[in-house]
Amino acid sequence: MSHTALVWSALIVYVVITFALTIRGMRRTKDLASFAVGNRDIAPGWVGLSLTAQLTSVATFVVNPGLVYHYGLSALLGLGFAAGMGIITGLCMLSGPFRSVGDKVKALTIPQWIGARYESKGLRLFFAVISLSLISFIVLIAVAIALTLFSLLQMTDINQTTWLVVGVMAFVFSYTLLGGANTSTYTNAIQALVMLLVGLILIFSGYEHFTSGEGLFAKLAAIDPGLTAMTNAGSPFFRNFLEVFFCNFLVGLAIVCQPHILGKSLLLKDSSQIKTYLATAIIAGTVFVSVMLVGLYARVTLPQLTAIDRVVPTYIAMNFGSATQVLISIGLLCAGISTLEGLLLALSAIFSSDIYLTLKPLTAENRDAELKKALTFGRVALVIVGFICIGLSIWQLNNPTGGSVAIFAQYGVYLLFTATFLPIACGLFLPAVTRELITKGVIASTVFYFLPALLFKFSPTLPVISMANNPAILATFGILAGWLVVGGGLALQPKVAKE
Repeated sequence: MSHTALVWSALIVYVVITFALTIRGMRRTKDLASFAVGNRDIAPGWVGLSLTAQLTSVATFVVNPGLVYHYGLSALLGLGFAAGMGIITGLCMLSGPFRSVGDKVKALTIPQWIGARYESKGLRLFFAVISLSLISFIVLIAVAIALTLFSLLQMTDINQTTWLVVGVMAFVFSYTLLGGANTSTYTNAIQALVMLLVGLILIFSGYEHFTSGEGLFAKLAAIDPGLTAMTNAGSPFFRNFLEVFFCNFLVGLAIVCQPHILGKSLLLKDSSQIKTYLATAIIAGTVFVSVMLVGLYARVTLPQLTAIDRVVPTYIAMNFGSATQVLISIGLLCAGISTLEGLLLALSAIFSSDIYLTLKPLTAENRDAELKKALTFGRVALVIVGFICIGLSIWQLNNPTGGSVAIFAQYGVYLLFTATFLPIACGLFLPAVTRELITKGVIASTVFYFLPALLFKFSPTLPVISMANNPAILATFGILAGWLVVGGGLALQPKVAKE
C-alpha cells in the first residue's frame, strides 16, 4: 500500500470511529446538562484520560518541541518541568474542592460556578465574555493540525493548508455539536491511548543519543552552548530564572482554571473518584510532557534550522518509515482534536448557560422551552465562532505572531486564566473574600496583564518590563496584582470592622 493510501485509510478509520461514538453520544444527550457535563456515569479513569488529552493538546506535541528545538534546555525546563509541576499542583489543589462546590450549586461551567459562588450576575457575564479568548487557542490547534496533515499527505503547495483548516474545523465542530460531553469524553480517552503510544515512540526515538558517541548534550553544546544552559539569554522567553521557573510554574498552576480543564471534574459522580481521576491524568500527562525531548533530538539531526511550528512534522518525515509516520501523525491529530473538542464544548456550554440563560432567566412557566432555546443558541453561536476561527487560522498560517502561532494563542489563553485563577482559588479557600473585593482583584489582574505590554511599547529597556513580550511575564504581573489587591483588602477588613 502506498503512503498516501495508508494515510487516507487511517484517516477514514478515525472518522468512522468518531462518528460512531457521536451517534452513541447523541442518544444520551437529552438536555443542556447532559450536553455540558454528560450523565456522570463515566468511569474516573476514562475522565482522567480525557482530561489529559484536552490538557496536553497539539501544542505539547508539535509547538513546544519546536520551542525546545530553538532555545534548548531552558525551554524544556520551563515548558516541561516548571509548568508541569504547576499543573500537577493546580489539579491536586483545586479539582476536589471545585467539584464539591460545583455539585452543590449545580454548575455546568466555570463562569456559572463563579457567579454562584459570589452571587454576581455581572461576574458570570464577565467571565463568559472573557472566555471567548479561547478562540486564540482554537486557532493554534487548527494551524498545527493543518501543518501536520500537510506534511503527512506530502503536499507541496502551502496554500492547500487553507482547505485543511476548513476540513478540520468542519469535522470537529460537527460531531462536538451533535454529541456533546457524552461523545467528547470517550473520544478523548481513546485519543489519549493513541497519544500515549505515540508519545512513547517519540520519546524513545532519540535513545541512541544517550547511549552512544559523545552524548546528546555534548552535541547540543557543539551547536550552541546556550542550548544546554538552564537559562538562554538569547531567547525571547527563557532569559533568566524568573522566566524559566517562577513564571512557568505560576502559569501552570493557573492554567488548570480554563473551562475545558478544571470543569472536567464536574463529570465525576462523587468525590471518591477524584484520586483515580487525578492519578490517571498525572501519569499520562508525564508521558506527554516528555515528548518535548523531541525538540532536542531534532536539533542534532535536522540538517538546517527549521521554523518552530514545522520542527516535529519535519523530524517525523525524516526519521520514521511510512507506517510509523502515519501512526505518529494520527497521534498528533488526536492531541489537537481532543483539546479542540474540549474548547468547543466549553464555549458552547458558556454561550448557552452563561450568556443566553443569564440574559433570559428561567421561570417555572418557561423553563423547558428556554432550556431548549439555550442549547440551540449555544450551537448556533459556536458555528459563528467556527467561521471566525477559520479566518484567524488562515491569517496565522501566513503571518505567525512572534514566529509561531503559539505566541498568538498564549496572549489570549493567558489572559483568561490570569483573570480566572483568583476568584476560583479565593472561592474555594478564602470564604471571607467578598463579591466587591474579588471584583477589584479581577479588575487588577486584567489591567496588570495588559499594562506591562503597554509600558514596553514606550520604554522597552525598563528592567522586568523589557520582558513583557513574554506572555508568561504578563500573566505573572496580572496574577500577583490580583492577589495583592485581595490580600490588602483582607488585611484591612478587621480595621474597618473596629471603626
